[in-house]
Amino acid sequence: MTSSNLDMLSKQLNKLENYITKYIYKKYIEIDKPGDKLDEDLNYIYSKKPTNPIEYKLYKDSIFGKHRKCIIKQDEQLKDDLKKMKQADSDYNKKSLLFKKSKKTGYPDSKRCSYIRKYKNKLIRCKNSIINDDEDICFQHQYSPNIYYDSYTELLKKIDTTI
Repeated sequence: MTSSNLDMLSKQLNKLENYITKYIYKKYIEIDKPGDKLDEDLNYIYSKKPTNPIEYKLYKDSIFGKHRKCIIKQDEQLKDDLKKMKQADSDYNKKSLLFKKSKKTGYPDSKRCSYIRKYKNKLIRCKNSIINDDEDICFQHQYSPNIYYDSYTELLKKIDTTI
């Protein structure tokens, strides 16, 4: 298939998605007036605009997941992880004896496994706790080779220079 054929197919699929979304909204969500027969005349749905466009836009955005990011870059994910680790470090430094792992931040840098894994084409540091203070790895990765560590440190250096 050529790129023009793919573009045409993509446009047709988007048009179909919009028709189906509008049909479901008009049929099941928007209150119909008595006598409107949506099943008999599909042109009615395609031509008539929703009565409340703001409500329809919210519905459409929720269906197509507009609130979610489509592509998350390695740099963004790494910066987010570093920010969470920094927050966990400050929490740990405040109350080290009472510290518990948080769902939002996880473990601090000193208590977190240093194993680097590849997940969905992105390098991610393991979020498990280390075995003890003498080790820097968790039980799960105790005997695993850390093959992505060098690549991860290079990414960290690039991010540190950009910040």
